Amino acid sequence: MAAITKKDVFDALNEFYGKVIEPEFKAIRTKLDEHDQKFRDILQHFDEVYKRLERLETEYYATNAAIDRIEKRLDKERLEGEVADLKQRVSTLQQRVEDLEKRLKTFS
Repeated sequence: MAAITKKDVFDALNEFYGKVIEPEFKAIRTKLDEHDQKFRDILQHFDEVYKRLERLETEYYATNAAIDRIEKRLDKERLEGEVADLKQRVSTLQQRVEDLEKRLKTFS
């Protein structure tokens, strides 16, 4: 039987690496590259979602501010209407008091 030399071991290991290990590493690298791309895609989608949420948040605050302005205006208009109504009622009461005073003067 022939003695196994360092060259024989090296050649056997090199052949094993070329036929078994290297293709596995290539497959692993390919899968990692695919996962990296999927991860980049997911990050891009998150960025788009965050942009949309930011825009919605801005619109939310703008809408709330507009509603507050409308409510204040409505409150002011309502108060002005109530004041006008009260003025009218006071005027009517004054007129009735004056009428009553005139009637009392005619009886005295």
